[in-house]
Amino acid sequence: MDTHLAYDAARAYDHITQLATPRLVDSAGEAEVQDYIVTQFTELGFDVSWEPFSFTKFPAEVLPRIISALFIPIVLSVPWIGDRFPIPVCLLCLFSLFIALFFTQWQRRFEGLYNVGRRLRTENIIATNSQKKNGNTPTLLFVAHYDSKSQTLPIAARAVSYGMAIIGLVALTVVSVINLGTVGAGLPNSYDYIVWSVAGITVLCLLLLQANTTLNRSPGAFDNASGVGVMLEVARAVMALDVKKSITFLATGAEEYGMCGALRYIQVHADEYDRENTYVINLDGLGVGNGVSIVTRYGIPPVHTTRGLMDLFRISGESLGVRVSERYLPVGVGLDSIPIASRGFETVTLTAKGVGRVALKIHSKRDRIDLLNMERLQQVGELIVDVIKRV
Repeated sequence: MDTHLAYDAARAYDHITQLATPRLVDSAGEAEVQDYIVTQFTELGFDVSWEPFSFTKFPAEVLPRIISALFIPIVLSVPWIGDRFPIPVCLLCLFSLFIALFFTQWQRRFEGLYNVGRRLRTENIIATNSQKKNGNTPTLLFVAHYDSKSQTLPIAARAVSYGMAIIGLVALTVVSVINLGTVGAGLPNSYDYIVWSVAGITVLCLLLLQANTTLNRSPGAFDNASGVGVMLEVARAVMALDVKKSITFLATGAEEYGMCGALRYIQVHADEYDRENTYVINLDGLGVGNGVSIVTRYGIPPVHTTRGLMDLFRISGESLGVRVSERYLPVGVGLDSIPIASRGFETVTLTAKGVGRVALKIHSKRDRIDLLNMERLQQVGELIVDVIKRV
């Protein structure tokens, strides 16, 4: 094992170069990347294990299509029959809006849906240092998913479509409520045009989400070879520094099918961790932009996933001169930290700040290694190592 103490972005970049190949679940690229990660952790001296798990695509691909298909006639009913049947249309709109917002948050009661349909199998890769978990010493769990996917809709377009669909549902729900009190009031014709326009845009967004398909064409350098590469280099620095804390590095599979690896890991291992003394740091999309974003909230209304961990990153960022900012993701993006946070663990996700046009290349064949910036990889790695020392 190399005992050079400092985190080195060049090493992380070398890892990313090896990892940046199309690697959708059950592909040859996935198997190659799994072997590479295991080899690197083993050579560093970690206790490494494979943990196979099964899952289905139903929650990530089938259920959203069913819901979108049900929403389309409800959306069109507002301008079409809203004046004639205001009460039923209003109730349908309120129900649709409730469902849409309901699924922006993680719902543990529906985790059984990951067992509905044809089963697929993949593995989580778990590496632990020699320090035992105890109530007096903080425990750190680092997470980064190693799978990639391409889609007909880039993630930015998908998030915008999802957000616009929800805004459209909100607007049409308001319209349906107004209709209850204004039936026969003789509203101007422009009112109908506006309602039809909002309904049309909302339906278009729902159809775009329906048409989205998953393929295996993305090298996934930014999403998320960057997170795994940084994690491997942080792991090397941790071993070289001989950190006296219990640290686990978890490389998850099938994140792109609904955070399946993180879900299966925490379902099995949640009781092994002290929730009051465990810090979970997810790495997803690093090495570009102009700083580091810390995702601490998601969903509508916002679900908070951390109490004091954000403060540690803010302090470390100030001491190192790294721009660190808090981020809220309301809709359209899944993160491995989410199912773990649902078990009561303090979690954050580190991702790049100021991604810009890179967002349009995620989940496409253009997500290549040349997008990444060595300086940004160095900053985020130093930030993580500094936080490890402060915890």
